[in-house]
Amino acid sequence: RARAGACERAGVQRRMAGAGGGADADGVDDLLGLTEVFAAAADVKSATVGGEGGAGEPDVAGGGADAVAVEAALDGQPDAAPEQSRQESQQQQQQQQQQQQLQQQQQQQQQQNNGYERFREMLNHPSSQPVIILLRNFVNKFPSGLSRNEASSRVHKFLKTTQDWMLSEVVVFSADADEAGRTNASEGLEKFLLSRLHPKIFGIEKEDALEDARLHERFSSLSWVSFEHLGVPPVDSSLLALAVKQLRYVDDYKAPRDKLVCILNAARVINDVLKRTLEDNGSTARPLSADDFLPLVILCVIKANPPRLQSNLEFVAAFRHPTRLNGEDAYFLTALQSAIAFVKDASPKALEVSEEEFKRLCAQSVEEAREQERLDAVDRSALHDDAGGDVGDEDRIPEEEAAESAVVAAAGPTTVEAKTALLSPAGRERLAAKVKALPLRFEAALSARHLRLDAVPALLSEYRELAALLREVDRGDFDL
Repeated sequence: RARAGACERAGVQRRMAGAGGGADADGVDDLLGLTEVFAAAADVKSATVGGEGGAGEPDVAGGGADAVAVEAALDGQPDAAPEQSRQESQQQQQQQQQQQQLQQQQQQQQQQNNGYERFREMLNHPSSQPVIILLRNFVNKFPSGLSRNEASSRVHKFLKTTQDWMLSEVVVFSADADEAGRTNASEGLEKFLLSRLHPKIFGIEKEDALEDARLHERFSSLSWVSFEHLGVPPVDSSLLALAVKQLRYVDDYKAPRDKLVCILNAARVINDVLKRTLEDNGSTARPLSADDFLPLVILCVIKANPPRLQSNLEFVAAFRHPTRLNGEDAYFLTALQSAIAFVKDASPKALEVSEEEFKRLCAQSVEEAREQERLDAVDRSALHDDAGGDVGDEDRIPEEEAAESAVVAAAGPTTVEAKTALLSPAGRERLAAKVKALPLRFEAALSARHLRLDAVPALLSEYRELAALLREVDRGDFDL
């Protein structure tokens, strides 16, 4: 029991790459300097001054998939009894070696984490403002209703074009365009863009949600499956707990690479368990094969029963750039897809049980899973009530709604856009005349590389005029 408890404490803590601690947390300032002010002035002409309106940020509690930190599995474990067997000592050694290997992986992945943080810092450089505007426009104008193939084709084409232009024309990226810099830029660009496109492109096929539900039910019905049903020698199941946790983390993240890192971590844990099991059995002469690896992947994915698994795998396969979905990444992704295919078609004969026993075990597992889901829902409801959850909209009485509306109305418009819309016809005419009178000589300039040093005074003068104009609108001076 002490050893099992220690293994359970060997949880995998996630740290998403990116500034501010979030995997895809938005570290790029909303105010984009002079170029943004010019865009605001253009919006004033049509009586609207809009915000960024990006795709939104992933809410990932606890960090991200680019870093995997493993707690020491044996911290606090009581001293072994003198009569402890040699087999138990070997199991403890396996656990320690497994944690050491994952800690080494953490160090490698932390370097990749730092790479994305560096990419975000470069996006904050003034010369990167055209990149931000380009990304924002692509996200905002990305059409809905596309098939997955159409959406991925658009995304990959845009990423290729933008990356080439960025590395050749944008000062801060072109100055770091060696092999490592190009790799970091391409990875960062993919993650930055797809995290914001995620709501528009994840699970976009109609059958995705149905397949997710069918898989969830299928995994629940097969929770009784063990090593003997898959025709492989048993291993210490506590050593596979890390792999199960990693598979459950896949749905927590939005970027394809972050999802893929979770899959890779799970596969590496399984691979390590297999190697050490063969060593203990004296079978070090033969190499590992798919016949060794796939049954453990099947077992782990059944035990994990990850949410929205079909949608996640299709998303990774479609939107991870093809030039970077190769080698080990492609092999482990294919292995997981093969495991799912086996689970879908698993028959009593394949699992070495009678048809009657198969039906009985599946029905019992489904009932247990539903009961557990019911208990989890009750627990969540109790926690919400204890925390003093907000009253839902359906429970609000008309008096509350009327009072809230009165407060909002009394506060008046709070944005420049709202205040512009409330101007009188005379005020709008006066505002339009002032905007028309602005020279806007630098409206076509996409970066500082397109400006001359002697243009700086005129640029600052236009900036002051634009800022003063926006302040007048904000104060409501146009109707005085």
